[in-house]
Amino acid sequence: MTEQTQTKSSPQDAMKKTMGYQFGSMLIMLVMLFIISNPSLRNVIGGGMNTVLLPAIGFNYSYPTLTLVISGIMIGLISSIPRYFFTDWIKMGKSQNRMRAFNQIMREAYRSNQRDKIQKLNKMRMDMTMEQQQVQMNTMKPLMVLSVFTLLIFTWMYVFIGNLTYKVIAFPWNHNVNIQTAHLWIMPYWIVIYALASLVVGYFITMVIKYVDFTYKIGKYDREAQQE
Repeated sequence: MTEQTQTKSSPQDAMKKTMGYQFGSMLIMLVMLFIISNPSLRNVIGGGMNTVLLPAIGFNYSYPTLTLVISGIMIGLISSIPRYFFTDWIKMGKSQNRMRAFNQIMREAYRSNQRDKIQKLNKMRMDMTMEQQQVQMNTMKPLMVLSVFTLLIFTWMYVFIGNLTYKVIAFPWNHNVNIQTAHLWIMPYWIVIYALASLVVGYFITMVIKYVDFTYKIGKYDREAQQE
Protein backbone atom coordinates (compact mmCIF):
# COMPACT_ATOMS: atom_id res chain seq x y z
CA MET A 1 0.00 0.00 0.00
CA THR A 2 2.80 2.37 0.92
CA GLU A 3 4.76 1.62 -2.27
CA GLN A 4 1.67 2.26 -4.40
CA THR A 5 1.07 5.58 -2.66
CA GLN A 6 4.68 6.62 -3.23
CA THR A 7 4.51 5.59 -6.89
CA LYS A 8 1.34 7.59 -7.44
CA SER A 9 2.56 10.64 -5.57
CA SER A 10 5.95 10.88 -7.29
CA PRO A 11 4.60 12.20 -10.64
CA GLN A 12 2.46 14.69 -8.71
CA ASP A 13 5.49 15.86 -6.73
CA ALA A 14 7.50 16.16 -9.92
CA MET A 15 4.71 18.19 -11.52
CA LYS A 16 4.57 20.52 -8.50
CA LYS A 17 8.34 21.06 -8.64
CA THR A 18 8.20 21.73 -12.37
CA MET A 19 5.34 24.20 -12.00
CA GLY A 20 7.12 25.91 -9.12
CA TYR A 21 10.27 26.26 -11.18
CA GLN A 22 8.33 27.58 -14.19
CA PHE A 23 6.57 30.10 -11.97
CA GLY A 24 9.89 31.21 -10.48
CA SER A 25 11.45 31.59 -13.94
CA MET A 26 8.46 33.58 -15.17
CA LEU A 27 8.61 35.84 -12.11
CA ILE A 28 12.32 36.51 -12.65
CA MET A 29 11.69 37.31 -16.31
CA LEU A 30 8.91 39.74 -15.41
CA VAL A 31 11.13 41.50 -12.87
CA MET A 32 13.93 41.75 -15.44
CA LEU A 33 11.59 43.14 -18.08
CA PHE A 34 10.20 45.66 -15.60
CA ILE A 35 13.68 46.90 -14.65
CA ILE A 36 14.87 47.09 -18.26
CA SER A 37 11.73 48.90 -19.43
CA ASN A 38 11.86 51.37 -16.51
CA PRO A 39 14.42 54.09 -17.40
CA SER A 40 14.79 55.28 -13.80
CA LEU A 41 15.64 51.85 -12.37
CA ARG A 42 17.70 50.93 -15.42
CA ASN A 43 19.82 54.07 -15.18
CA VAL A 44 20.39 53.68 -11.43
CA ILE A 45 21.53 50.05 -11.74
CA GLY A 46 23.44 50.65 -14.97
CA GLY A 47 25.11 53.74 -13.55
CA GLY A 48 26.31 51.79 -10.54
CA MET A 49 27.69 49.04 -12.79
CA ASN A 50 29.33 51.68 -14.98
CA THR A 51 31.71 52.65 -12.18
CA VAL A 52 32.93 49.04 -12.08
CA LEU A 53 32.83 47.90 -15.71
CA LEU A 54 33.80 51.05 -17.57
CA PRO A 55 37.43 50.99 -16.32
CA ALA A 56 37.61 47.22 -16.93
CA ILE A 57 36.09 46.73 -20.39
CA GLY A 58 34.69 50.14 -21.36
CA PHE A 59 37.96 51.48 -22.89
CA ASN A 60 36.77 55.01 -22.08
CA TYR A 61 34.04 54.67 -24.78
CA SER A 62 36.71 54.40 -27.49
CA TYR A 63 35.92 50.86 -28.76
CA PRO A 64 32.18 50.22 -28.27
CA THR A 65 32.09 47.18 -30.58
CA LEU A 66 34.89 45.51 -28.65
CA THR A 67 33.13 46.30 -25.37
CA LEU A 68 29.90 44.70 -26.62
CA VAL A 69 31.72 41.60 -27.83
CA ILE A 70 33.57 41.20 -24.50
CA SER A 71 30.28 41.61 -22.63
CA GLY A 72 28.72 38.86 -24.74
CA ILE A 73 31.75 36.62 -24.18
CA MET A 74 31.48 37.14 -20.42
CA ILE A 75 27.82 36.13 -20.41
CA GLY A 76 28.53 33.14 -22.66
CA LEU A 77 31.27 31.89 -20.33
CA ILE A 78 29.36 32.49 -17.12
CA SER A 79 26.17 30.82 -18.37
CA SER A 80 27.60 27.85 -20.30
CA ILE A 81 30.02 26.46 -17.70
CA PRO A 82 27.55 26.04 -14.79
CA ARG A 83 24.83 24.85 -17.17
CA TYR A 84 27.11 22.09 -18.46
CA PHE A 85 27.92 20.72 -15.02
CA PHE A 86 24.28 20.91 -13.89
CA THR A 87 23.19 18.90 -16.95
CA ASP A 88 22.96 15.12 -16.71
CA TRP A 89 23.97 14.48 -20.32
CA ILE A 90 23.58 10.70 -20.10
CA LYS A 91 20.10 10.99 -18.65
CA MET A 92 19.21 13.59 -21.26
CA GLY A 93 20.42 11.33 -24.07
CA LYS A 94 18.46 8.36 -22.73
CA SER A 95 15.34 10.51 -22.37
CA GLN A 96 15.65 11.81 -25.94
CA ASN A 97 16.17 8.32 -27.34
CA ARG A 98 13.13 6.99 -25.46
CA MET A 99 11.03 9.89 -26.71
CA ARG A 100 12.08 9.27 -30.32
CA ALA A 101 11.26 5.58 -30.01
CA PHE A 102 7.96 6.43 -28.33
CA ASN A 103 6.98 8.86 -31.10
CA GLN A 104 7.77 6.23 -33.72
CA ILE A 105 5.59 3.65 -31.95
CA MET A 106 2.83 6.23 -31.59
CA ARG A 107 2.91 7.04 -35.32
CA GLU A 108 2.72 3.34 -36.19
CA ALA A 109 -0.21 2.89 -33.81
CA TYR A 110 -2.07 5.77 -35.49
CA ARG A 111 -1.36 4.38 -38.96
CA SER A 112 -2.71 0.95 -38.01
CA ASN A 113 -5.59 2.54 -36.01
CA GLN A 114 -4.84 0.53 -32.83
CA ARG A 115 -7.04 2.47 -30.43
CA ASP A 116 -6.27 0.45 -27.31
CA LYS A 117 -2.56 0.85 -27.90
CA ILE A 118 -2.98 4.57 -28.52
CA GLN A 119 -4.79 4.99 -25.20
CA LYS A 120 -2.01 3.17 -23.33
CA LEU A 121 0.64 5.24 -25.08
CA ASN A 122 -1.14 8.48 -24.23
CA LYS A 123 -1.04 7.49 -20.54
CA MET A 124 2.70 6.87 -20.86
CA ARG A 125 3.27 10.20 -22.62
CA MET A 126 2.72 12.27 -19.47
CA ASP A 127 5.37 10.37 -17.51
CA MET A 128 7.88 10.69 -20.34
CA THR A 129 7.14 14.38 -20.79
CA MET A 130 7.57 14.91 -17.05
CA GLU A 131 10.94 13.15 -17.16
CA GLN A 132 12.13 15.43 -19.96
CA GLN A 133 10.93 18.51 -18.09
CA GLN A 134 12.84 17.44 -14.98
CA VAL A 135 16.05 17.08 -16.98
CA GLN A 136 15.50 20.50 -18.54
CA MET A 137 14.69 21.97 -15.12
CA ASN A 138 18.00 20.75 -13.68
CA THR A 139 19.79 22.19 -16.69
CA MET A 140 18.18 25.61 -16.29
CA LYS A 141 18.50 25.88 -12.50
CA PRO A 142 21.82 27.76 -12.50
CA LEU A 143 20.47 30.21 -15.07
CA MET A 144 17.94 31.50 -12.54
CA VAL A 145 20.82 32.73 -10.38
CA LEU A 146 23.00 33.80 -13.30
CA SER A 147 20.12 35.81 -14.77
CA VAL A 148 20.81 38.42 -12.06
CA PHE A 149 24.33 38.91 -13.41
CA THR A 150 22.97 39.00 -16.96
CA LEU A 151 20.53 41.73 -15.90
CA LEU A 152 23.37 43.80 -14.41
CA ILE A 153 25.43 43.53 -17.61
CA PHE A 154 22.42 44.32 -19.77
CA THR A 155 21.43 47.43 -17.83
CA TRP A 156 25.03 48.60 -17.90
CA MET A 157 25.13 48.24 -21.70
CA TYR A 158 22.05 50.48 -21.96
CA VAL A 159 23.91 53.17 -20.00
CA PHE A 160 27.16 52.57 -21.86
CA ILE A 161 25.55 52.92 -25.30
CA GLY A 162 23.63 56.02 -24.16
CA ASN A 163 26.85 57.72 -22.98
CA LEU A 164 28.80 57.20 -26.20
CA THR A 165 30.17 60.47 -27.55
CA TYR A 166 30.92 59.08 -31.03
CA LYS A 167 27.91 57.03 -32.05
CA VAL A 168 28.78 55.95 -35.62
CA ILE A 169 30.65 52.66 -36.07
CA ALA A 170 31.46 50.48 -39.08
CA PHE A 171 30.55 46.89 -39.91
CA PRO A 172 31.69 44.86 -42.94
CA TRP A 173 28.21 45.16 -44.47
CA ASN A 174 27.58 48.78 -43.40
CA HIS A 175 30.24 51.41 -42.73
CA ASN A 176 27.93 54.01 -41.27
CA VAL A 177 25.85 52.62 -38.39
CA ASN A 178 24.53 54.73 -35.55
CA ILE A 179 24.90 52.25 -32.71
CA GLN A 180 22.34 54.08 -30.56
CA THR A 181 19.48 54.18 -33.06
CA ALA A 182 20.19 51.61 -35.82
CA HIS A 183 18.24 48.35 -35.90
CA LEU A 184 18.81 45.05 -37.67
CA TRP A 185 15.22 44.12 -38.54
CA ILE A 186 13.55 44.79 -35.18
CA MET A 187 16.58 44.36 -32.88
CA PRO A 188 19.00 47.17 -32.03
CA TYR A 189 22.44 46.59 -33.50
CA TRP A 190 24.17 46.55 -30.13
CA ILE A 191 21.86 43.81 -28.81
CA VAL A 192 22.54 41.71 -31.93
CA ILE A 193 26.31 42.02 -31.42
CA TYR A 194 26.03 41.11 -27.75
CA ALA A 195 23.68 38.16 -28.41
CA LEU A 196 25.81 36.70 -31.22
CA ALA A 197 28.98 36.86 -29.12
CA SER A 198 27.20 35.24 -26.17
CA LEU A 199 25.63 32.43 -28.23
CA VAL A 200 28.76 31.58 -30.21
CA VAL A 201 31.04 31.54 -27.17
CA GLY A 202 28.50 29.63 -25.06
CA TYR A 203 28.08 26.95 -27.73
CA PHE A 204 31.84 26.66 -28.33
CA ILE A 205 32.66 26.40 -24.60
CA THR A 206 29.96 23.76 -24.09
CA MET A 207 31.30 21.65 -26.95
CA VAL A 208 34.90 21.92 -25.70
CA ILE A 209 33.99 20.98 -22.13
CA LYS A 210 31.81 18.12 -23.33
CA TYR A 211 34.61 16.75 -25.52
CA VAL A 212 37.19 16.93 -22.72
CA ASP A 213 34.80 15.58 -20.08
CA PHE A 214 33.50 12.66 -22.15
CA THR A 215 36.99 11.80 -23.42
CA TYR A 216 38.20 11.59 -19.82
CA LYS A 217 35.20 9.52 -18.68
CA ILE A 218 35.47 7.08 -21.60
CA GLY A 219 39.20 6.64 -20.97
CA LYS A 220 38.50 6.05 -17.28
CA TYR A 221 35.88 3.37 -18.07
CA ASP A 222 38.27 1.70 -20.53
CA ARG A 223 41.06 1.58 -17.93
CA GLU A 224 38.70 0.14 -15.31
CA ALA A 225 37.48 -2.49 -17.78
CA GLN A 226 41.04 -3.51 -18.62
CA GLN A 227 41.92 -3.87 -14.93
CA GLU A 228 38.93 -6.15 -14.38
